[in-house]
Amino acid sequence: MSTKIALYVGYLFDGETLLNDVTVTIENGKIRDIKKGFLKLDEYEIIDKKEHFAFPAFINTHTHSAMTGMRGLADDLPLMEWLNKYIFPVELKLVDRDFINTFFPLALVEMIHSGIGTFADMYFFQDEAASWVKKAGLRAVLAEGVIDFGTPNKKSVGEQLAYVRDFIEDFKGDKNVIPAIGPHAPYTCSPDLLKESWEMAEKYDVPYLIHVSETQDEVNMVLEKYGKRPVVHLKDIGVLGSRVVSAHSVHLNQEEMEIFKEFGVGVSHNPQSNMKLASGIAPIKKYVELGIKVSIGTDGVASNNNLDYIEELRTASFLQKVSTNDPTALSATLTLKIGTKGGAEVLGLENVGEIKPGYSADIAILNLSASNLVPVYNPISHLIYAASAQNIDTLIVRGKVIMEDFEIKTLDEEAIKEKAKRYSEKIKELVNEG
Repeated sequence: MSTKIALYVGYLFDGETLLNDVTVTIENGKIRDIKKGFLKLDEYEIIDKKEHFAFPAFINTHTHSAMTGMRGLADDLPLMEWLNKYIFPVELKLVDRDFINTFFPLALVEMIHSGIGTFADMYFFQDEAASWVKKAGLRAVLAEGVIDFGTPNKKSVGEQLAYVRDFIEDFKGDKNVIPAIGPHAPYTCSPDLLKESWEMAEKYDVPYLIHVSETQDEVNMVLEKYGKRPVVHLKDIGVLGSRVVSAHSVHLNQEEMEIFKEFGVGVSHNPQSNMKLASGIAPIKKYVELGIKVSIGTDGVASNNNLDYIEELRTASFLQKVSTNDPTALSATLTLKIGTKGGAEVLGLENVGEIKPGYSADIAILNLSASNLVPVYNPISHLIYAASAQNIDTLIVRGKVIMEDFEIKTLDEEAIKEKAKRYSEKIKELVNEG
């Protein structure tokens, strides 16, 4: 594929404005220009998408990618029972490098088909995950998870932190992988672990990914243990700042919202996971009005159960409308901005999340010919309210064509799916053994 691409599109959302019939020129991984009309450019490789809608590639700010191996394993359960009786035990018994190399690429395939160009992941053996991100050509913030009672990767806290340090040093400055640290949550990480993780994030200037106030039970556990609500607890031990990506953040009171605003904390809203686990509805409309940075994440597929980002955006919009009795809440355009530019802001990424000269050429393209998208009056509302991942036919990341006409160019999709199917038999045996 040439490093010089001319993209013809019928509709383009650049991050602020909807344009019609334009040529986007891409050189050396970046947007060079956007011009009205379909220009004849002999020195460029032409990608003709005149009957399509192009927009900034989605940015999924919270997931546990390799949990594709646990899709449908334990459904219809509350969070604490789901975690403690099923997910944590299975992870400790099964998750190893082979597990990651089987199911992480399966998640990449699903995310590519969903138009996700960048994602943030909290899980284990992130050095293995990093190699797949680079092979796929995506961009990822990869946070190695740390937790008091040990992980599948490393048992002691000291070993976990040593691994994270080495991982950060190995990938700091990488073009595709942004290394990070992921303390699980205030109720599973001691103040010392939270502070040591923070010191490492500060030292290496990397993101700090954490679950905060996902359920009322979690809030009550932190209150009982520390006498403070989770956000106040985090503030008092000195682990809040603009590098924090706070997943879920469903049960914040007014004081905690003001603290998030004061410290520049970014929220990753995971509406479908929160619905499925009956965790509650995060007050995203209020966060936006207060000026808190907001983005959208899918969470892992064990609690979702897919990585269809369009479905996630539609759910986010609809939940705010019904919970506030306001049909104008989280409009289609604002929702799209949150899922693109908002993700870049929350993850601290520069020149990503919009289609503008000088920005990274991260572009997803919606095929408007499907029956669920005909006729077209407003392509933005079509994307958020009518489309699904199956309608995304092309994905470009950093100027590289990752998928074109529904075919993934960088990964062997069929081989990845077959390996996952074979491995799932081992998981079935473990579950049947109790």
